[in-house]
Amino acid sequence: MTLPFDDWADIYDQVYAYLDQDIPFYVEQAVSSGGPVLELGCGTGRVSLEIAAGGIDVTGVDLSPRMLEVAGRKAQVQGLSAHCDFQQGDMREVRLEQRFPLVIIPFRGFQHLETVVDQREALATVRNHLAPGGLLIVDMFNPDVAMLADMDSTPFHVRDVHQPESGTRLVVYGQNRWDHIEQTNNSRLIIEEVDHQGRMLQRLYRDFVMRYTYRYEMQHLLEICGFTVEALYGDFDGNPVSEAAEELVWLSRARPGPTYLGGIGGGLC
Repeated sequence: MTLPFDDWADIYDQVYAYLDQDIPFYVEQAVSSGGPVLELGCGTGRVSLEIAAGGIDVTGVDLSPRMLEVAGRKAQVQGLSAHCDFQQGDMREVRLEQRFPLVIIPFRGFQHLETVVDQREALATVRNHLAPGGLLIVDMFNPDVAMLADMDSTPFHVRDVHQPESGTRLVVYGQNRWDHIEQTNNSRLIIEEVDHQGRMLQRLYRDFVMRYTYRYEMQHLLEICGFTVEALYGDFDGNPVSEAAEELVWLSRARPGPTYLGGIGGGLC
């Protein structure tokens, strides 16, 4: 059975080769925690492997077996297998027999949870795995009014990615369809592989859904699910949130004891 993001496994690292601005932040937090670290939504190990390279043991959980296969191969090649434990699981329901001083959900992973119930279940997972006094770090994009108001779904150029080994180039286009009732973005990346003469060798479509969450909505969600927000940054350098901030980087600690949520879908978080 093909699971979500399995079809990303062979192309993910190339498409997101540019992405490294969050790495020093997560490695610093991991080293400060003393480890071990739990990463939910670890994908191909982009963040987990950098943490492991810093000498910190890390457990990476992801829904996609194929993404985890790539992560495992990379760990082996880089000589980091002793510090990495990659496991298949859903961040809403996975239960490991271990607690961690640091749990992280980098690069929009939390935003792939499409409903409030999904979000609450994932936060319950975090609470079940945090050691006393442990820290949760989640980053997401900061919803921008102009971006959300753009209802034109015409594809737009995102970036070019040069591949030195093959000599080809990936031309990446994005396409968004915003649903303001459900607060979701039905997103599509169109990835064209082009040779040195400009001839297209293949075109790939990768569709996914992301739920956007506003600043105070997320703060309330964390608080009613039993977390205390320790800090909120507008980037990975620790700067405050501003109108121009593209990121919302949340640092929260779980309060002791279960938390009851009344109302729609109420229950233990």
